[in-house]
Amino acid sequence: MKVLYTLKYSYPSTGGTESFIDCLSHEISHKGIDAESYSCSEIRTYSNIKILKNKVKIFKQATYFFLKSQPLNVLFLSLRSKIRKSDIIHHNYPFPTLELALLLNRGLLKRRKLIITWHANVKNSRWGFIEKYYDKLISKLLIYCDHIVVTSPALLNNSEILKNYQEKVKIIPLSCKQIFNLEVAPKHYPVDRNFKLLFVGKIRDYKGIHVAIESIVGLNVTLTIVGEKMVARDLKEMVASLGIKNNVTFINSVSDSELIELYKSHDLFVFPSVNEAEAFGIVQIEAMSMGMPVINTNLNSGVPFVSVNELTGLTVTPGSVIEFHNAISRIIHDKKLYEQFSVNCIQRSKEFSIEAMTNAYLELYN
Repeated sequence: MKVLYTLKYSYPSTGGTESFIDCLSHEISHKGIDAESYSCSEIRTYSNIKILKNKVKIFKQATYFFLKSQPLNVLFLSLRSKIRKSDIIHHNYPFPTLELALLLNRGLLKRRKLIITWHANVKNSRWGFIEKYYDKLISKLLIYCDHIVVTSPALLNNSEILKNYQEKVKIIPLSCKQIFNLEVAPKHYPVDRNFKLLFVGKIRDYKGIHVAIESIVGLNVTLTIVGEKMVARDLKEMVASLGIKNNVTFINSVSDSELIELYKSHDLFVFPSVNEAEAFGIVQIEAMSMGMPVINTNLNSGVPFVSVNELTGLTVTPGSVIEFHNAISRIIHDKKLYEQFSVNCIQRSKEFSIEAMTNAYLELYN
């Protein structure tokens, strides 16, 4: 069996979808399945890029132009031959130009199996401005789809399109990298120092990092912001204007081992995303597996499904600095609550195991 994963970016790019496919393709390749990913290059290049990682083939289509962070590939010249050589096409939505390319190859798709993992509803995401036309495009592609996988119940409940295809829908939550499946003890309340807060993720407007920064004003805490290829001049200017330069640290991309050490040395994870472009938040699972309570936001996505309000942390209104500030204050001033959250985090993270996710997809493939 050969599975072709189609997505915007792939390894070594980091991000929720990239991490998901990196993890899943690695796992199924050890089950005797031929796995290959097909994506755009993250950098401008006029040549295709081929990588072999363990048993997984990674193919990046030459990408000439970008608009902000979005690759402007349209032709996807190698896609047709990749589809011909595959038994199953496993696409990762949303990415409009690649979905258009798949639809243009619908004749080939009819003779293969198509699975779509639905990572986000576009209404309140970066693609919201083309929703009217985008919905028509994806509805046509869903006709040829054998299975649609949503990563949380919220995605199904808040999608008008998917209500027309409920018989095809299956819920399979995401999981995180194998390195975070460690046996760790719950965290203890820090008594001899200030609380250390941590954010990990790409530096994007929808991540709401400005909310986390503003919310720590007046609190005896520090905040570490870890972002891929960080370009955060406006955030650094905000920190300076608020007079909290000694409380906030910015760190560029880190290795897996360095990231684990950051999770170990910090106390509380902040995830202040402000709209549904944040559809799940795998980093929440990473933090929870290391015993870190989470403060997240009540989005109509999988975010509050992963870390549950009053169980593994607190959930607040998206964009509310006051609520985020109060949530931090409540946790850092309540030793019993903090330590109970830490215990619950480790238990909750086990519900998002790699084994469960892989087996669920293998069932679909078979």
